[in-house]
Amino acid sequence: MIVRITVITLFIISLISCQNKNQKEYDPSFIDRRKLDSMLTSDVSKILLDHLYIVVDSATYQSLTKNKQWRKTYAAMDMGLPDFAPPKENATSCYLRGHKHYIEILGPNNSYNEPVGKSGIGFSLENEGEHFHLGVKPKLRVEQDAFLYATETVKMPLVNDEPTWFKAFYTPSPGTSLHTWYGFYNPGFLDHLHKEQHTSYTREKFLENTYKDHKLFNGIQTIQLTCTPTDFQRIANELAYLKCELIQREQNVYTIKSGDIHLVIEYSDQVEYSRISKITCDLNKKDNSVNHLGNLTITNQDKVSVWDFDQIHQNQIIEQ
Repeated sequence: MIVRITVITLFIISLISCQNKNQKEYDPSFIDRRKLDSMLTSDVSKILLDHLYIVVDSATYQSLTKNKQWRKTYAAMDMGLPDFAPPKENATSCYLRGHKHYIEILGPNNSYNEPVGKSGIGFSLENEGEHFHLGVKPKLRVEQDAFLYATETVKMPLVNDEPTWFKAFYTPSPGTSLHTWYGFYNPGFLDHLHKEQHTSYTREKFLENTYKDHKLFNGIQTIQLTCTPTDFQRIANELAYLKCELIQREQNVYTIKSGDIHLVIEYSDQVEYSRISKITCDLNKKDNSVNHLGNLTITNQDKVSVWDFDQIHQNQIIEQ
């Protein structure tokens, strides 16, 4: 992605809280909320989580894809579009499908040449009363050009056609190891995929032929990030301009309601790169088990599943 970041004074609109202004830690700017509110629009694009991806090491990828018992019980797994085929022996990426969300796992020799530890989060956007078209744009709390100004239209080859899947908006970020993007999805893509007409695009409709409700994985509840100050500023601003609500702040950890999930962001000037550190998932039924898949630990308790990526990051240094 071509990179440009513009620093603006309206930093983290919805992340202003009643913390002590004299604290020495890195902190967003304090501003006059009432004055700012008079400048804001209430007509903002609706945001929902679509999926996330993370690149894991070879031992983890092999264990995750080869563990037959875990694959049998946890989630449906495939190689993605165009036909959602089961992972092949030499596959370097795979997808775990939930009801509304999915998880993309890349191995170290993936086709995107992305290094171990790198990750990304994709959200979907929708403007009320507006159908998908190539000129669609996000409706933000404040009109500006510092965030979400870059675009990419993604097409996907299907049988005898290559329809537009979505139009993504993002903030170019030089050297980042944690990408975020926000896409408007085309219902016409579902027409080609399912051979029937759709008036709207839903995540459930995209996943309906791959999600298996008799397996454990239902969806993602919380994503925990550890970020450099630069990536923290970018992600927090993007969410603020999309009117995502700050739920809680404890020192340098922010919990933000981001559509249908919570995003827990910790900023630190000690980490070498930004990363997804943990995800918490909802399960379809109770399970109490701990699975060590290479350097990934997945702990299930009742109907909650926690993926811990910390060991992967501890073993990996990404060259920025």
